[in-house]
Amino acid sequence: MQREHILKIFAKGLGYAFFGNILSGIMFISISPMVSIWFICLVAFLFTLFIYLSLMFTAGFRDGQRENVLLKNHRVETIPKYRWVTIGLISGAVMSVPTIIILLSKLGIIGISGEFMFAYRFISGTVYPLYHIAGVQKLDVGAFPLWLILACMGVYLVLSPIAAQIGYKFGSDENKKLSFMYEK
Repeated sequence: MQREHILKIFAKGLGYAFFGNILSGIMFISISPMVSIWFICLVAFLFTLFIYLSLMFTAGFRDGQRENVLLKNHRVETIPKYRWVTIGLISGAVMSVPTIIILLSKLGIIGISGEFMFAYRFISGTVYPLYHIAGVQKLDVGAFPLWLILACMGVYLVLSPIAAQIGYKFGSDENKKLSFMYEK
């Protein structure tokens, strides 16, 4: 067993992030008949955020477990401390690309169609309930407030690296792993 290449680790983290967004989008679309109630949208946002962040945590956790095994078997001297902060930040930036496209459309730089907005529900399923909480029901980008678009990007850019790094810490630290996971 040897250390994985950083691009392979990044691809796994990005896959978890993308899968978390798709799962979040499916969950939110399934409750779409009740999105007129803001409290249900708030609960949906908390659940979609939990889905996304738990998958980012899992990506970091699995890599931390692998690094811990390498360290125990004396294959490596030390483990990288902040690798998942960087990977989580890059993954969050990639997940923010559809929201950046909406921002550019709001500023009038590019134009987007209704098909993009339909796909946006799934691609950015984690933050899509925020639009309904803010009262934006139309697919018209001009109705989206700027603060809401920036808040959606902030969810990905701030919370992704935090969740991934915490997962990596739990996976790489034997004491935290034993208190967190039940193993025999």
